Amino acid sequence: MTNIPIDFLRTFVTIKDLGGFTHAGELLGRSQPAISLQIKKLESTLGTNIFSRGSNLELTEDGEYLYEAAQQILQINDQVVARIKGENVSGRVRLGIPNDFELAFLPRALRELSNIYPNITVEVDSDVSKSIHQRFQRNYYDVCLVMEPEGGAAPLDEQDQRVDQLAWVVNDPSVAEADIVPLVTYPQGCIYRAMMETALEEAGVPYRIAYTSPSLLGIMSAVEEGLGVTALAASVVPANVRAHEQTEVLPPLGAVSVSLYYRQNELNVATQQVLDFLRSGLAELSPVPALGGR
Repeated sequence: MTNIPIDFLRTFVTIKDLGGFTHAGELLGRSQPAISLQIKKLESTLGTNIFSRGSNLELTEDGEYLYEAAQQILQINDQVVARIKGENVSGRVRLGIPNDFELAFLPRALRELSNIYPNITVEVDSDVSKSIHQRFQRNYYDVCLVMEPEGGAAPLDEQDQRVDQLAWVVNDPSVAEADIVPLVTYPQGCIYRAMMETALEEAGVPYRIAYTSPSLLGIMSAVEEGLGVTALAASVVPANVRAHEQTEVLPPLGAVSVSLYYRQNELNVATQQVLDFLRSGLAELSPVPALGGR
């Protein structure tokens, strides 16, 4: 029976994901000739070509099948290794996260974390980003996720940040066309509120604060009842409401950086594992959707 070395599969998937042998080699800590040799050995083991010759990393039909299968094999391999080793990892990790991102991906990420590392406890605190970042600076959290205007501080790692377009969230279109636009928003200190107010003031659009709530549930309930419009990062807008980049009345809001903060020199094993699952959760968020225009 022919066995496929896990290293060969990991190299193959990494090449495809990163779009090149050089980038894969940098990530895996191998030279490009070594990466090329592994692919040749993989093709020899399987007796087929997995990349179309003369193409820009286009997969053959066998290559497409192998890519899908290899992802599953690597996932099972990594889960088995992590599960066996994970029983010995324990600790308490304090996490601060905005309410909308907490609901968007955190329960799923923590469920997957718990399956592998059952002895890690994560204490979650939700608030507006400004308050979360201030508490992180006072050592209240081990890890935090915050939203900032695009172009803020550079992340420690490129996996620690994503850029999200802000969207106007509307249920009743007539509300967004009112002479004085009613806003549904978080309390002062929320980046959504600050960016809505700035955009409307710069566009000369009159507005009023119609409803304020510290919870996403309260805000979305108010929007659904037609009390006003709000803003959210486009990737976390619920499917039952409309999202617009701008309308005839509402101006563009711009984008935010969604960033993970932690203290590199204070990372213990438990915190590192939580950080890795948060990175995966961020990466797996729905891509920023195409937003409605005017």
